[in-house]
Amino acid sequence: MLTYLFLSNMGDKPLEKPAYLLVTGICLLILLLFFGMTTRIDSKSITISFCIGLIKKKILLDNIVAVRVVQNPWFWGWGIRMIPNGTLYNISGVKGIELKFKNTDKIIRIGSKDPETLKSEIDNRSIN
Repeated sequence: MLTYLFLSNMGDKPLEKPAYLLVTGICLLILLLFFGMTTRIDSKSITISFCIGLIKKKILLDNIVAVRVVQNPWFWGWGIRMIPNGTLYNISGVKGIELKFKNTDKIIRIGSKDPETLKSEIDNRSIN
């Protein structure tokens, strides 16, 4: 839509080239930063990274005391969000897992297409 408006020169004040390039650049940057999300689990931690990996979150398995499958309200949206009592990392859908920790009441929710498998993998490696 933005490209169409720029190329067609519509209206009394058509979109200038610098404004078009700036807005297009910002949109592309956001797309690159949040295009996809990967959740990796190793023997010591869970790593959540978005698209090209500039935005990451590492969670130590030793700090986790509980994991449960959850369904997030649709209005919590996608991306990285502050939610009541914690943070949500999500890229699509409403399913995910919720992590509770030893030394804090804060939670972390991680969106997933297959939350049962994610929960199972975390349970197999962490809960003490």
